[in-house]
Amino acid sequence: MFKIKFVLTIILALLISIAGADGQVRKRTTTSKKSKEKKESVSFLNRVNPEIKFGNIGFFSGLFISSKLNAGIKLHDRFSVGAGTKLFYNQNSVPGPDPSIFDIGGLVYGRAKITNSIYFQAEYSFMKYGKDPDGYVYRGFQEAQKLNYPLLGLGYYSGGQGKWRFGMELLYIANSLASDYQDSVLEYWFGASYNF
Repeated sequence: MFKIKFVLTIILALLISIAGADGQVRKRTTTSKKSKEKKESVSFLNRVNPEIKFGNIGFFSGLFISSKLNAGIKLHDRFSVGAGTKLFYNQNSVPGPDPSIFDIGGLVYGRAKITNSIYFQAEYSFMKYGKDPDGYVYRGFQEAQKLNYPLLGLGYYSGGQGKWRFGMELLYIANSLASDYQDSVLEYWFGASYNF
């Protein structure tokens, strides 16, 4: 009887010592508040989304080209807001010297990703349309015109190297006067986006 109690005590002692040693060897699985906050917080630079785009190109009655620079801040993985600028250049082919007109403006936008590649964008533009050159009537005004108007549309960005993605954007101009000044009801853009 004594031998059985002695053997059981030894086995119990070994099990307790093995369990204690195993507990000391294992890594801690609990995380502190600081490490949780570090994982959840994303650096400011990883939330910034700069883009460069070219579009609205035409060659048939002259040269028409535009560019757009904007940068956004990701509020969430799917939502961002931003601001930027755009420039339109129009050079019309007419008898005599070809008149050229510059239009420049700013924009603010809100964007919602539908998928990881497709997004919906609501934009509001603040444009200054250049005046018609002397003796040439293109838009019908001799002084620069300021016009603010909304745009709505969809965009698509695919693949790319690293954080760069390439794609296009199609926006409906929701103002008839702006459509007349730009000779189009749509703005289309091709470009690159960093950290989309």
